[in-house]
Amino acid sequence: MMKLPRWRKVGKEPPHGRPARGRDYHTHLLPGVDDGISTYPEAKRAIAGLLALGFSGAVLTPHIYAGVFDNDCTGLRTHFNRFRAALAEDGIQFPLHLAAEYFSDHTFLRLIETDDILFVQVDGERWVLMEFPCLQEAPLAGACMAALVAAGYRPVIAHVERYRFVSQAPDEWLDRFSAAGAILQADIGALAGQQGEAVQSFARRLAQQGKIDIWGTDLHHPDQIGRHIVPGLARLDAIGRPAAALDPSSAEGAE
Repeated sequence: MMKLPRWRKVGKEPPHGRPARGRDYHTHLLPGVDDGISTYPEAKRAIAGLLALGFSGAVLTPHIYAGVFDNDCTGLRTHFNRFRAALAEDGIQFPLHLAAEYFSDHTFLRLIETDDILFVQVDGERWVLMEFPCLQEAPLAGACMAALVAAGYRPVIAHVERYRFVSQAPDEWLDRFSAAGAILQADIGALAGQQGEAVQSFARRLAQQGKIDIWGTDLHHPDQIGRHIVPGLARLDAIGRPAAALDPSSAEGAE
């Protein structure tokens, strides 16, 4: 059985008095590359909001989805380096790591085959965030997870609460994910209704049952923080399921 890495739990008080939340694993903070943050000033607002909540850094996970967000490793690294340099010039201290959120399709399988993958290394494991279609079963879900594992990566299932096929057969799919050694990530805002009542209900059930390994903001816009992240975190506290984020000491090799 694979060992999960160290977590930083909500509620632990650091010297500055804010709850320590560790490093946010799933964000779209990199400006202008997908449907997330669009401008540098907007990114600075979002980072200020995350810092105010006690997050110590973030993993940037821009979409890589052929025909929709035609990003690649080289282009994203160029954007990332410029972004990080601008933050440093402005004196903003917020450690960042570049990874990606991959749509599970044939393009993803080819990228795995050629080992052209953005990942975050956690306690010696190489984590790769992957997503599926929300409204229908993903025909390549099993193939993509198996290919990742065979290539030495660990699959992380993005916002598992959103997938209708998972909510309709949760025992079957959670068992399949577990058998593949996958980590389950869910969005904090889903607990506050960000994606509607059906997703909210399933997210709350998964949270109550302790099925989620890591919670992330999946931040696309600064306004999301006050509207959905703050009440979502409060919900996790209320049911006694502290939000888990990456402990900065367990995330290695930041880009």
